[in-house]
Amino acid sequence: MKYNIYRRQQTFRDSFVYPYKMDVEFLRYQFEDGYYGVITKNGFKIGVRHIQMMYMLASAISMGFIRGSMGVAVLAVIDPTRRDDTYIKIHNWDGKIQGSVLSSFFFGYALMVLPSELYLRRFGGKLQTTVILLINGVLCVAMPTIINKGGWVAACNAMLFMGMTHACFHTVNRSLFEQWMPPNERKIFSCLIYGGVQIGIVTALPISGLLSSAPLGWELVYYALAMLALSMAIISGTLTASSPGDHQAVGDAEMEFIKSTLINYKKKEINRPWREILKSMRFWAVAGAHASSNAIFVFFIVHTPSYLMTYGLSLENSAWYSMFPFIAMAATYTVLSPFIDWVYTIRYIHYIFSASFFRKLINGLGAFGIVMGLTVLPNFPREWSCPAILVVTAILALLGFQFCGFLSTYKDMSENYCGTLMTISCTVSSAVGAAVPFVAGLILGDDMSNVENWRVIMLSLASLHMLSSVIYTTCASNERQHWDHINNHDKHRLGHYNGVMDHHQVPMEEYGHENLGLQRHELDTAL
Repeated sequence: MKYNIYRRQQTFRDSFVYPYKMDVEFLRYQFEDGYYGVITKNGFKIGVRHIQMMYMLASAISMGFIRGSMGVAVLAVIDPTRRDDTYIKIHNWDGKIQGSVLSSFFFGYALMVLPSELYLRRFGGKLQTTVILLINGVLCVAMPTIINKGGWVAACNAMLFMGMTHACFHTVNRSLFEQWMPPNERKIFSCLIYGGVQIGIVTALPISGLLSSAPLGWELVYYALAMLALSMAIISGTLTASSPGDHQAVGDAEMEFIKSTLINYKKKEINRPWREILKSMRFWAVAGAHASSNAIFVFFIVHTPSYLMTYGLSLENSAWYSMFPFIAMAATYTVLSPFIDWVYTIRYIHYIFSASFFRKLINGLGAFGIVMGLTVLPNFPREWSCPAILVVTAILALLGFQFCGFLSTYKDMSENYCGTLMTISCTVSSAVGAAVPFVAGLILGDDMSNVENWRVIMLSLASLHMLSSVIYTTCASNERQHWDHINNHDKHRLGHYNGVMDHHQVPMEEYGHENLGLQRHELDTAL
């Protein structure tokens, strides 16, 4: 019998991350620490598991919608055009307070990235997902009261807890995904589900801007988010299950199909070499590129509407135009990632350019365009609203292009611990991203329309991004690190074995980039 042995890592083609996963803070969930087993070629059949995936997609869109609405909601809280409005209360928050409120969410997220990945993932289920959605719904429905009665300090606390739940949500979602989906169906559905967060962010910007112009203003934005989160909490609690065995509608045939495909695909028990990873300069070079990219992403997701308002646009229009840069980012990454992957598979290309050089070239080109855009953007006259929107769109599109470079290095550095590398890197990048709204608020102060202050912020981001790109280019490497074999007795084997063959396991030897295609052909022929 011929098996298609599942093998992660080592090739440039396999090292690209799945499309649609734009948010760098969520990208860690596509990387798994060592697994072993086989994936058999079974026919694709529609079942209850796919309905479960649609519910998970809807939950991811809801969480992305909450995240994308934060910047617009805070702007609506201080909207000066509605100070004499009798329907809602407008608060006098300066840039420092706005930055503190927005940073609280991302600091909460950064606090829970590592703990949730290490401890919460093993307890993931529908109960945890329901509780997370319920907490977000309750906080959103209470947010108008929290802001009006408790002020900005109470709002910071609420946003901190909300950010912590968002970090836990995707870890729990990952556990559900592993329980429900056979390995041979995971790729396409992981693209769809994790892309739901980006879909939510994109759709939230114009809709929240539209809701903010209603009589209830910013309060209506939070009430709408509460209705969305609470509705998904009810759906998650009543119509989903933690595993196929807990779902009453799953038939015997589908249950047997899922069990048969999962039984030989199991996670290895490995001890993570934390000290060696944290001492690795090559890892920190990649983590620095990750952190600077996340800083730019967070800056634009929370400050794009407020920056476009300096060109004379209303809050509703600026929120609407803020959607286009993130659409461009998603489209660029989705289209170019597989295209770049295909280019490197062209014959003789890998003889001319090494994988490391190719990734650094992609990263360098993207970083150069981003730095140029951030340098030019604050110099536009206030009448050039359309060119400003185009430049912001180009910056985020180049950011999506840059993701195709440095994010693949984690898989090259380590087979057994690439998920751990991504988790640590996301913790650092989330902390750096959380500081961006706070520092930007300190610089902006009371005058949100001061062009010089915006110039200082963008030039600082450009300098940080340029420095991280230089460090990545000089210090990063796609070579497998020596500590990848620590606590791993099968030193010369990859982490995936044919578990069907009982004691006669077929080890997969280390493959080099140059002769990988030939060795794969020989392996398939032998099996």
